[in-house]
Amino acid sequence: MSRQSGQESRRPGWLTSARATAATQTRVIGALVMREIHTRFGRDNIGFAWIIIEPVMFCLGVIGMWSIAKSSSHVETPIVPFLLSGYMPLLMYRHCVMRALRCMQANLELMYHRQVTIFAMYMARMGVEVIGTLAAFFITWIIFYIWGFVDMPDDLGPILFGWGLYAWYSVAVAILIGALSERSEIVEKIWNPLSYIMIPLSGTFYMVSWLPEPFREYIVLIPQVSAVEYIRHGIFGPTVATYYNLPVAIYVSAVITVLGLYFLKDARSYVDLQ
Repeated sequence: MSRQSGQESRRPGWLTSARATAATQTRVIGALVMREIHTRFGRDNIGFAWIIIEPVMFCLGVIGMWSIAKSSSHVETPIVPFLLSGYMPLLMYRHCVMRALRCMQANLELMYHRQVTIFAMYMARMGVEVIGTLAAFFITWIIFYIWGFVDMPDDLGPILFGWGLYAWYSVAVAILIGALSERSEIVEKIWNPLSYIMIPLSGTFYMVSWLPEPFREYIVLIPQVSAVEYIRHGIFGPTVATYYNLPVAIYVSAVITVLGLYFLKDARSYVDLQ
């Protein structure tokens, strides 16, 4: 018996089973990601590139409008990096939740495959949105840097951490809302107007430093605001004042994740497979 086989035999049964399950689900998620890309964007023309071009087009439109109609009250904040750092994460958040709504209803044929889990279906859809938006952000930044519209970021670390925190919060909310939407169509009807109401509170179109002092410590309790401010901290450095509360953002994201997974575990029983 080889040394590796001996090590395998000494491992606890649950550990071996967990490793095999994780490997299987990783392959399943990868296959579902490719299916999601082909279903949404097709194989003709530029195909996969639409994952990046679609959010870039959204963001460029907003940047164009704000550049024309920007207020003179905050001209010290560069408009292009300000909007890139706020609007791109917002797109990821909104797209994640929209793709999670009634996710199982849209993929009923996959539920007949034993190895395809509900969690894998959600992770595939969320993965496409997160990776696509993140790639769009950095590609757009590089293009604008070449054109001279933005400078090099002050510190890449906070940018990556802020994006990771925003992505975690987006996926957590998407799983929770998606799992609840499988239980009742009312969730989808309520979420659509509620998501628009949340936009002014997301930190996308303002800096916390622009707000009056009493409101700053409360607005950063929203995970989106802290994540965006931390991204901007990495972009602007000490030249622009930023405010954030990362421990609260992490705690809230963790709680929403647990709630989402709790409601997701039995969501299959609410779906009519016929």
